[in-house]
Amino acid sequence: LIGVEVFDRPSSYDPRVDPIVRVEARRLRSKLKAYYAGDGNNDPVRIEFRTGSYAPQIRMLGDGRAASRPDIHTIAVLPFANLSASAENDYFSDGLTEELIHALTRLRGMRVVAWNSAARLRGVEQDIQEVRRQLQVANVLTGSVRIAGPSLRVRAQLIDIATGVYLWSETFDRPMQDVFAIQEEIARNIVRTLRLQLSSGAEAALLARPHTSVSSYDYYLKGRYHLHRRTPDDLARGLQYFEAAVAVDPDSALAHAGLADAYVLLVDYGLLHPTKGVPKVRAAATRAIELDPTLADAYPSLAVIRAHWDREWQDAEDLYRKAIGLNPGCATAHHWLATDFLAVVGRLDEGELELEIALQLDPLSSIIHEGRASFSIWRRQYDEAVRRYCEIREFDPTFYKAYTGLGRVYALQGKYTDALAMLEKGRALAGDVPNILGAMGEIFALSGDTASACGILAELTARALDSYVPSTCFAR
Repeated sequence: LIGVEVFDRPSSYDPRVDPIVRVEARRLRSKLKAYYAGDGNNDPVRIEFRTGSYAPQIRMLGDGRAASRPDIHTIAVLPFANLSASAENDYFSDGLTEELIHALTRLRGMRVVAWNSAARLRGVEQDIQEVRRQLQVANVLTGSVRIAGPSLRVRAQLIDIATGVYLWSETFDRPMQDVFAIQEEIARNIVRTLRLQLSSGAEAALLARPHTSVSSYDYYLKGRYHLHRRTPDDLARGLQYFEAAVAVDPDSALAHAGLADAYVLLVDYGLLHPTKGVPKVRAAATRAIELDPTLADAYPSLAVIRAHWDREWQDAEDLYRKAIGLNPGCATAHHWLATDFLAVVGRLDEGELELEIALQLDPLSSIIHEGRASFSIWRRQYDEAVRRYCEIREFDPTFYKAYTGLGRVYALQGKYTDALAMLEKGRALAGDVPNILGAMGEIFALSGDTASACGILAELTARALDSYVPSTCFAR
């Protein structure tokens, strides 16, 4: 309606193709922010446009009680505790949590905090006010999982954060093969308790069970568990589990989507040659979509390939928009659309808007915050980039890209000693990733330390004899 009535777009206007409304809304938010930071600082009335909304909110300054209470239709699903005898079952409790998040993100009008942010608050379920402060949600779902042989016990409780009242609680004692039914019942109870009105299509999407066997699903959860850790070893292990999931059930769309994500990350991190990895991504993602065209997770990896290797830019954008249309709560789709597509084609304003949406969905995600810092670099706002990378380093000191990103900015500022120090710290966390070594070699050369630069070059050349080293490492 806004696109047609305000911006004179035709009645066939599709906001997923033409982002004019979102771009102009972002500009309006920026102008309001600048105004209230300056001339309007003492205004008794504040007009706000929340990210993702086009309806203005008006409040009196000093009366923040209404504004500070999050919308009732917001929820964080904290990692379910693993109460099994073995810590090896952590993957299952984490996987169950993530799948519940995925199910709830299909609900229109419900904001669900994404997995990366929820996982950062592991173990703080007793301090639910901290959850409210950091994630800005009204409700929290906590729980536990206990596996004993073929038996599964899942306990879940939905809590109103403002009052601490348990809105709903239940314990499920079932055989392991009933895991999908348990997920369905938990989601259904959340919808009923929060009095969400669902269309028949939305209800069907919420309650749709994965078309996969329990054994394949078990491998899939293990793969996701390792993929989230993002180290070279974990990416390799994640790939192995997804391959096992496909071998057990070749018709599992989830397994093929996971396989595509593993391959695209291995290529992106410079750990697998594109000539080997890209066809694997294409085949796995395409097969996942053939098996389940409604699976949003299957589209982003294929979009990366269509953009960066096929140079089919419009098709790539369409794939990202398709994923978002299927699941508006897919933070990865918004994130990759912003950093791997819109920024690359020079549409920085739109890219930052998509990244804001991703951050609203996943506010504590280190990798998405790293994307914000990258936008500052692309805009040549180096001091702002340094500030953002330092913030990431403060709340996630084990995230190696916070250090390598700082190194990149310091190098652009000519601070070569500081840049090398940051890259060394990133290398200590990530290992001898070729891209980090290549960046160090470049900085040695820029600083005039030719001997050290040649040493890095020799090391990369030797490694290239029996493993993949991206050509960009030598081109630096």
